[in-house]
Amino acid sequence: MNKYMLILFEHEDAYKNMSPEDYQAEFEAHGKWIQELGEHYVSGEPLEQLAKSVRGREKLVTDGPFVEAKELVSGFYILNASSLDEATELSKGCPILRLGGSVEVREIMKM
Repeated sequence: MNKYMLILFEHEDAYKNMSPEDYQAEFEAHGKWIQELGEHYVSGEPLEQLAKSVRGREKLVTDGPFVEAKELVSGFYILNASSLDEATELSKGCPILRLGGSVEVREIMKM
């Protein structure tokens, strides 16, 4: 089995108008999906919206996310799968898709 990172992207206002109950239901949906993944699930965490970027040789630090950003990286999962195709198929169950988000699936390089 290889490891794959599912990088979650959501619209910055995806949760803006949710009630506390709806927000809790979304977290519970992720928990249910993790249970369904079984042995494929390795780890995962949500991320805060605020970020900083460090760029180039000058190590220029900028604040983010930027106003023009429509989607933000909101979290990640690490999964075990036999192939990129299998990991991609597994990603289709991610609850973030119900809110119009997207998932980027990338194999973790073996070092």
